Amino acid sequence: MNKTLILQIVVIVSIVSAYFFVDFNKVYNSFRGEVQYVTQNKDCDLHNGPCEVVVKDGTKFQLEVFPKEIPMMKNLKFRIKSSNEKLNNLAINIYATNMMMGYFNLKFKNLGNGEYEASGTLPACPVGKMKWNADVDLNKIDERIGARFQFQTR
Repeated sequence: MNKTLILQIVVIVSIVSAYFFVDFNKVYNSFRGEVQYVTQNKDCDLHNGPCEVVVKDGTKFQLEVFPKEIPMMKNLKFRIKSSNEKLNNLAINIYATNMMMGYFNLKFKNLGNGEYEASGTLPACPVGKMKWNADVDLNKIDERIGARFQFQTR
C-alpha cells in the first residue's frame, strides 16, 4: 500500500470518528461562553403579576404565570410578552435552586404580536417553599444571553 492511500484512510476514519464521538454543539457553545443572564428585580413577585427583564441586546421579556398561586402538580401556563415578535425555538428552563427537582424545559408557542405561551407542571415536594429559576435563553451567533425569573412555591 502506498503512503497516500494510508493517509487518506486515516483521515476518513478520523472524520467519521469525530462525527460520532465529538459533540460539536458543545464545542461551538464553549467558544460563545456561558449564558449571561439578567435577573428580574428582587421586588417583583410572579404571584402578584408579571415580571420584566431587559437583556443585554435590549430585548424585553415579561413573564406571567397562571394560576397566580403557582401550585405544584397542577397545569401551569407561562406567558411571555417580548419586544421581539419573531423569536424562534423560544423555551423556558425551570429548575429548583434549593433542592434537585429535575429540569423542566418547556417550548413556547408563538401566539403573535410578541406573545408566547408554554404549559407545564412542577413536581410536588414535601419540604415546601421551593425556590425556582425560570431561564429564557436568547442564543445569538456570537453570544448567549438570557432572562432569569425567580419565584417560590408554597
